[in-house]
Amino acid sequence: MYCEEYGKENEKIIVMLHGANFVHSFGKQYPLADRYHIIVPHLMGFGNETDKTFNADEQVRVLAEFISSLGKKAALVGFSLGAQIGCRLVAEHQELFTCAILVSPWLCKDKGSIDKVMKVNEKQFASFKKKQLCGLIGAMNGLPKTQRIEFVEQMQKVSIETIRNSVDNGITLESLSGFDAVTIPVMALAGGKEQKIVTDSVVKLSQMNKNCSYEIWDKAAHNIPPVFAKRFNELICKMVG
Repeated sequence: MYCEEYGKENEKIIVMLHGANFVHSFGKQYPLADRYHIIVPHLMGFGNETDKTFNADEQVRVLAEFISSLGKKAALVGFSLGAQIGCRLVAEHQELFTCAILVSPWLCKDKGSIDKVMKVNEKQFASFKKKQLCGLIGAMNGLPKTQRIEFVEQMQKVSIETIRNSVDNGITLESLSGFDAVTIPVMALAGGKEQKIVTDSVVKLSQMNKNCSYEIWDKAAHNIPPVFAKRFNELICKMVG
């Protein structure tokens, strides 16, 4: 599994799980490497892992093995698809973590919502294959120039199977066996301008477990890590300590 690492000299580890397509979802969080050891695994099918096809079960297994190999507990930060995977990791392997921040996980799913999101993602996938438009999308998502160029090249190698598997990944509130017993502090976070299926997801996560708090940031959409970086970075530092 390919990983990017920043601030290796620092003691406290933060594992950051990016959203679908955007391996640099946390580009505005990389400056935290002045105090933390930040590890960004590239999820299956994305970034430098495009020789694979995304599979949620396999991804959780590989990540759990990797984090266990670090030799110490880590803080977990996940966004969008990365937050969904993070939910499973915390539910099934809480012993690996000190805390978790789960940003914009989509967990309230039914066939209708899956079909709707699938159509949106398949349309976006076609846009990503047009390099100029892909670069514009990267800019709109807050990617700095160097990361934007890398993003455009990486997206040309992503398969439609990976996109479909990442949407219909089987991770739902009902599938999170063990989340109710998690004892580490968890923060579930979403933007007030996001779809109701996302804001409902973070509220219901907090209802499942007394150690899970939630916040809805009024002015935010599906863009908290890049657009609300200052506030988000302060939250990370508060949670990680």
